[in-house]
Amino acid sequence: MTVLELKKYIFQKGKIEFILNEIGCGHILYHPAKEYYSCSNCDGDNKTAINIKNNEYLGCKNYTREKYFDDNSDLLTLVQYNKSLKDKKFSFFDTIKYLHKILGLPLTLKKENKEEKKNDPLYIFKKVKLRKKRQNVLDFNILNESKLHDFVPYIHIDLFREGIMPWTIKKFGLAYSYRYKRNVIPLRYWLTGELLGFNMRTSIENYELFDIKKYYITPGYPKQMNLFGLWENKDSIQEKGHVVVFEAEKSVLKRDSLNDPTGVAVSGHEISDEQAKILIGLNCEIIIAFDKDISIEHIRYCCEKFYGIRKVSYIWDKYDLLDKKDSPADAINKIYEYLFEYRILYDEYEHKKHIKNLKKVGA
Repeated sequence: MTVLELKKYIFQKGKIEFILNEIGCGHILYHPAKEYYSCSNCDGDNKTAINIKNNEYLGCKNYTREKYFDDNSDLLTLVQYNKSLKDKKFSFFDTIKYLHKILGLPLTLKKENKEEKKNDPLYIFKKVKLRKKRQNVLDFNILNESKLHDFVPYIHIDLFREGIMPWTIKKFGLAYSYRYKRNVIPLRYWLTGELLGFNMRTSIENYELFDIKKYYITPGYPKQMNLFGLWENKDSIQEKGHVVVFEAEKSVLKRDSLNDPTGVAVSGHEISDEQAKILIGLNCEIIIAFDKDISIEHIRYCCEKFYGIRKVSYIWDKYDLLDKKDSPADAINKIYEYLFEYRILYDEYEHKKHIKNLKKVGA
């Protein structure tokens, strides 16, 4: 389940009180008139220290632990806090897994169950259902790991020339398809590591002349519910205390090849609500590092998703060090580190600039 789906399940199945009991909260009482639960902390005796909203958002107020809770905290925040009292390394990932366990939910996606149609030259990429207007990860069949056996565990020389190193090839399972003449990037679910699909980039020169697509992504890949690179980089992100959010998968690979395993990619220049929730759950600084051709207004719009919840900043090339459509990750390491060091903190001043622009355009 995604984070949003998990919270909705907890609300609809009436599992709030059960979870509060499981994590050691005391004096649990439901207030039907105002539709919330009150309880004490697992390490305290104040009967009204905690309030949990009885709705699908599960908003949480902890009046005696304000250092760890804010206006955007929820039941998941409380679970992570309580469990971390005994295990300081208990992370957001552990919280999701723990809740699945105590609720008896499988921490997996649906396996494929149809036979392959081998007469279709693209059958290995068409095992995922076409995306619906409202995505649900559980509607998607994951690919069997054996699909990777159709490729060789190497990359085309052009990608190697862009700086992708052998350790990155191995870590991310990069491969090459001689049949389709494409570099292959496996796309794994951020929480379980299960294979959701592939992003394939052609290695054919002048591909436009032959009406060949530059990229081929598995149809129905639920990019709005996933973050590329988080499965592989989550330990380093937690250790470093920051996550760098790029547009494209290749940016994550380039930074990893320079021993900087703190990147994730949103596979575009929009951050969905589910992706934002995942990033917030990392409990670290969020750094937006979109391509140079993305406007400052849009970058501030993305930063607003985290303002007041987590420390958020963005990389902005004010000295014109990048080419017009470059990602910060396309720069040589010296320039990237300069841009990173002098990234712009999204603070109240930046927030007011964003509000002023919204009023200007009449939003």
